Amino acid sequence: MQTEKAQPILNVRNLNIWYGEKHILRDLSFEVQHRKVTAFIGPTNSGKSTLVRCLNRLNDFTPHFRSTGDILFRGVAMGAASDATALRKQIGMVFRKPVPFRCSIYENVAYGARISGINQSAHLDTIVEKNLQRTGLWDEVENILDEMPERLSIGHQQLLCIARALAIEPEILIFDEPCGELDPIETVKIETLVRELTNDYTLIFATNKRRQAARVSDVAGFLYCGELVEFGATDKIFTNPQDNRTEQYVTGRLG
Repeated sequence: MQTEKAQPILNVRNLNIWYGEKHILRDLSFEVQHRKVTAFIGPTNSGKSTLVRCLNRLNDFTPHFRSTGDILFRGVAMGAASDATALRKQIGMVFRKPVPFRCSIYENVAYGARISGINQSAHLDTIVEKNLQRTGLWDEVENILDEMPERLSIGHQQLLCIARALAIEPEILIFDEPCGELDPIETVKIETLVRELTNDYTLIFATNKRRQAARVSDVAGFLYCGELVEFGATDKIFTNPQDNRTEQYVTGRLG
């Protein structure tokens, strides 16, 4: 009998995505394992963001979106009848551009706990401090928790958005090009945090930065023109790819 750790937390089977008549993703099948970083790499417009937005049903809001195939979370299909709001508490998302809420730094993080039904001040204080500590932001903001996040650097705003996502205690956290707006120093902080979070979370990381994927991920998938060309252990993808297109991409000769 398989243990829980041996079973994938996400299972994607023959996924096809269209926006109107445009076929964006074609017959994707793969599994995401517990407490690993799974990266999706590929050039711009290869389908990375479309894919990761499917994994917590954010594409439900996209006009003319339709799909076939199955996405299973803990063995249960994410069908149209499932509760998308409840799903997004279990599968959080961090975007390319940080979007702090228009409220205090404290309330940005507390929001995640409040929507889970926690309202006691002492409990909220603990959650806010814990998640700001977890993202390495606590020392920077401890004395300005009542101020608006606009005063923070863009890198610190991204860390705040991650702290907010973590406060909901998701099982999976998706990063969609989270360093796209950041400088190299801020990027290192995010990459270091991603590796640390695998102690407690399953992470999915979309990026068009080859070296970044090699640094942060355990498993990698190469997307090209909407096709999942290759999927497997990151070391193998980058040092011994099985498809010529993968080799061309990871060596910088494609895309």
